[in-house]
Amino acid sequence: MKYAFQGNPIYPVVEIYHDLIACLGEVSMKDFFFDKEACAKAWKQGRARLKEYFGDILPMRAPTGAPLSYGHLVCIGAPLATPEHTEPNIRPFVSSIDEALEVVQRAQEIHFEDQPIIQHYLEVWEYLKKAFPEDNIAFAGPGYEGPITSAVLMRGQDFFCDIYDEPDQCREFLERLTDNIIQYALFISRINGVTELKKTSCSLADDFASLISPDMWDEIVIPSWNQYYEGQSVPGCKRFVHVEGLSPSHLPKLKLAKIHHYQPSVSDRICLEDAVKQRGQAYDVFDWLLYAYRVTEMSDEEIQAWVDCTAAAKVATIRTQVGEFTYKANKFDRILAFYKAFEKYRAE
Repeated sequence: MKYAFQGNPIYPVVEIYHDLIACLGEVSMKDFFFDKEACAKAWKQGRARLKEYFGDILPMRAPTGAPLSYGHLVCIGAPLATPEHTEPNIRPFVSSIDEALEVVQRAQEIHFEDQPIIQHYLEVWEYLKKAFPEDNIAFAGPGYEGPITSAVLMRGQDFFCDIYDEPDQCREFLERLTDNIIQYALFISRINGVTELKKTSCSLADDFASLISPDMWDEIVIPSWNQYYEGQSVPGCKRFVHVEGLSPSHLPKLKLAKIHHYQPSVSDRICLEDAVKQRGQAYDVFDWLLYAYRVTEMSDEEIQAWVDCTAAAKVATIRTQVGEFTYKANKFDRILAFYKAFEKYRAE
């Protein structure tokens, strides 16, 4: 189905949280992440149940290993907690900025393919390819965070003191850490058969950058972001950034990283008007999200009004999300209402 507002295409997007796949597949989160047979069962059963309810209106996610945002950090030493009914997580594992420097220095010698977490996901990948021969399944699951988020996850909240107390060491730490993230990202690309630098789009997710004052972005955030993009892509490649929690004062800084597509996602401190104001100056385009925890409580009329307002702002990609919470609240019908709100914009 195609949709347009005043001749400009618009794209309704509903993202499926992976916790919904595990829930509908009737497997625990721990098994979804660490048992290849349970992972395949969840994808098979979860997708079938979503198809039964939504039909063809909701595009299905392709089966992959369960998404672990901290794959890179686990490879370089982060301890991984694996509770039964929630996602695996990590905790800070360096006690000083000097120790952080030592860790990232040693990380330069790590062979990612030899790390147990990578070996596990390779095994899951091979299993899923056999279980779903009709799908083109990429290697995915053990992900990585952006430089600032990775630094905070390594050092904890003390990192926000380090940038004031140990600025020179922090800059060196971020440079080395960013280089290691680049090497990890290129490693993941090579597994999927991609050996060249990105030419069309390069993506970054770095939510904790929003916790650094805009006044310090020029010396802390922007150099790391530019290093990240330049290390993975050719000049002119379009830059995508997902960073939650920014304030209006942060937005002009995005132009320093030559951002093409800004994804605010959950950013309660900015409103639609703030994002529109900086479009064409700090970035070229942005998408807009109807939060998963809000759409469930909205009426058809409220969802329609939200979609109309967003479309009128000339936002092309208009998003919401569906997860375990939506299912357990018996609110799948709110996702149908979201799609219904675009009917008036049908282009054919």
